[in-house]
Amino acid sequence: AGNMGGAMVERLREAGWPVRVHDIDPRRMAEAAACGASQADDPAALAAGCARVLVVVVDAAQTEAVLFGARGAAAAMAPGSLVLLHPTIGPGDVERFAARLAARGIGCLDAPMSGGPVRARDGTMSLMVAGPDALAEAAAPLLERLAATVVRVGPRCGDGARTKLVNN
Repeated sequence: AGNMGGAMVERLREAGWPVRVHDIDPRRMAEAAACGASQADDPAALAAGCARVLVVVVDAAQTEAVLFGARGAAAAMAPGSLVLLHPTIGPGDVERFAARLAARGIGCLDAPMSGGPVRARDGTMSLMVAGPDALAEAAAPLLERLAATVVRVGPRCGDGARTKLVNN
């Protein structure tokens, strides 16, 4: 629920979406709670019972910790659920995370963001989305609420990251 994540939480809550958050910063947790998000003590508690988990962190190490670290989200997610990876990380990292999630029956969309917190809050940021078509179609209402521009890059996780790197 940092700068980008917090703005996304506000945007989703404003539209009535149920949101559960976890952040290592208690101040960010309080800000998310103030706009109606429920709180989780760790990524596993956040992911339990969620159909979709949005990972909004800084780098691949944080993504690894959130998904597969102690009390990581992946262990608590049901088969058929979906992870949306929003950080700007390397394509190889995205591919590795997607493969590890797939081994657990969890889908993955590679969906890095472009635009700052103000654009995230007002829904005018861009998302570069890569992953299986069926998952992108199922997540379309969520993606369209978060971003004015959803660029469908293709069916292969990692291509969103590649596009974001070229865009940068």
